[in-house]
Amino acid sequence: MPEKLHQDIKLFLEDKTSLKGQEMWNNWYDHPEKIDENEVVIASDLSKLKKEIRVIKKQNKVIFLNSKNWMIAASILLLAGLGFFYISSSAVTTKQFVAGLGEHKKITLPDGTQIWLNAGSLLKYPSEFKGDTREVYLSGEAFFDVAKDKKHPFIIHTNKMDTKVLGTSFNVQAYPEQATQEVSVLTGRVNVKSTVTEENVYVTPGQKVVFKSKNSSLHAFRDIPMNSISLWRKNIIVFEDTPLPEVVATIKRNYNITVDVENKNLNNLKISAYFKELPADQVIGLVCNIINANYKLESGVYRIE
Repeated sequence: MPEKLHQDIKLFLEDKTSLKGQEMWNNWYDHPEKIDENEVVIASDLSKLKKEIRVIKKQNKVIFLNSKNWMIAASILLLAGLGFFYISSSAVTTKQFVAGLGEHKKITLPDGTQIWLNAGSLLKYPSEFKGDTREVYLSGEAFFDVAKDKKHPFIIHTNKMDTKVLGTSFNVQAYPEQATQEVSVLTGRVNVKSTVTEENVYVTPGQKVVFKSKNSSLHAFRDIPMNSISLWRKNIIVFEDTPLPEVVATIKRNYNITVDVENKNLNNLKISAYFKELPADQVIGLVCNIINANYKLESGVYRIE
């Protein structure tokens, strides 16, 4: 399998945005008989892949695929995907909603819950909620206004946290590549649990909880200004002691541009700043002023040096 396609499948199965990976999996699922041997590394893995798809179709329930070494072949990738799930066609189908780079999108779920997705985010949700809970999967950032239903808790799964509510409004930031993930509450009461340590905390309006990957710990903060929650919906970007690599990643997502930090020593710096409805070149220029750097635009690439 070509390396680029291999990576697309891996990203998709890790709950990261990969439309090509999603397309390939859907083709495999719908037409396993047409899987090309060239799409796998070893011929024996082709039969393993087709067998796995037959098992998934036979089951009338959610299938959680176990973690295995994905390096061998595409079929092993299907068994990898941390947090990845698939619902067979005979059960409730799973839908995906994507906000691409430079986009904000809004969706209303079957229960009336409203969700705003930030740029570069992916939401997985069932076509209808069944059972005792309402569960969705998020990669990226979203603001939730959850429809109240005391009998059916609403749960948002990310790759580090589970956020459980009955009906409230809050912001979840969970980009997989960032060192932190956080939940900020606007109304109601929210329970946030680390899927790494099982530690959990309750968060109320004006509070937020932050998961730090460095030590796998949850940290609660009080007195968060209510008007600062989900400022991205107003096209306002806020950085609070944020490492430069994360600053650059945020700019790239929000403006759908390419930014390259050529002076790698700058990546050790952190930035605190507030940008309101500014074009990309102004944001990059102000960031460069803060870190005492320069930038130039070459062939559509912003190069910070």
